[in-house]
Amino acid sequence: MDEFNLVPIYRNGIGEITTGIDIPIPEYCRNNCSENKKCIEYYRKLENAEVGLYQCPYGFSSYVFEIEGDKFIFSCLRVEKHYDRNKLMPKIKDESKEYRELSILSVKKYAEAYKEYFVSKNKYDKYKTFVDDIFHDVRKFNQQIKIKSDKIYNKAQQHRRLGDILEATKSIQQLGWFLTVRLNNHDFIYNEALLKADVKSSYNIYRIIDKVKKCLKERAEQKNIKIEMNSKYQCRNMQAYDCIELLPYIFLDNAIKYSICGEKIHINIEEGKEYQHVNISSLGPIVYEREISKLIEQGYRSENAINLTEDGMGIGLYTAKCICDLNDIKLEIASAQDVVRKYRNIEYTEFSVDIWIKL
Repeated sequence: MDEFNLVPIYRNGIGEITTGIDIPIPEYCRNNCSENKKCIEYYRKLENAEVGLYQCPYGFSSYVFEIEGDKFIFSCLRVEKHYDRNKLMPKIKDESKEYRELSILSVKKYAEAYKEYFVSKNKYDKYKTFVDDIFHDVRKFNQQIKIKSDKIYNKAQQHRRLGDILEATKSIQQLGWFLTVRLNNHDFIYNEALLKADVKSSYNIYRIIDKVKKCLKERAEQKNIKIEMNSKYQCRNMQAYDCIELLPYIFLDNAIKYSICGEKIHINIEEGKEYQHVNISSLGPIVYEREISKLIEQGYRSENAINLTEDGMGIGLYTAKCICDLNDIKLEIASAQDVVRKYRNIEYTEFSVDIWIKL
């Protein structure tokens, strides 16, 4: 979506004004705004100003408003009782017909329209990024499926051992399941009603985690990461919605992404009379105490996670929390605060995720 503002708007941090569709930027402002000291100082003050109308040193009106906690500034306007006619008119003498006087109510309506556009644009941008990410993986997995299929065909042609063909078939089956999980991730974020329309089915958390572990084996091996799972039993079945299969994938995918090469990921499963407790722990970038509660917010990534890699959208643990809430599962996320290792100038410590599944 291209930028869509009806009146001139000052871009915080960029130091320039974007022209409007209905009311454009006056040539005087276009030529002077970014370098004129009075203008620079004026807009610097407005960045921290309260919501309301103001007047620039050259007589133009500006309107400060907020969207989701960020400041936005309409400027280069003639708003009734909030501009200096004597200063302003000489600046727009050849363009005066384009700069009609606006009522305060009209400016507020412009702001509401821009707010609606801005929020929609943000949603669109996030959705587009998410879909691009989904289909990047879909293309990648599909390429692997084609390679595995070719391998089966070639081995069958050569009358090779059945074990090789069986192994390749298993890989294709897992990749197909992987694709399903990835596409389910899309449905859960953007079409949650579909998931709630499902009925609960019987699932076994041990088998789900074991399947995810096998699907992620190749990726883990690329970083020489071992995934160790301990459980005294293979666990009783539980009743859950289909999205439950996505839960262990999110946790293990994150653990692999943020682990240092050569480390281990530990999975421990314990079963009581009423609950199954699953703990997944690994060495990861420290998440500061002030950030822990924010990890389940959509779009949030911790400071050290951002410093480590740009790979991530901050939707994994948000999705996990939604899945847990839907299935009446208790979720706890923790990061120790003592430094165990330093890697790429980032402090690492034990990061753990715990879930309690009601039976």
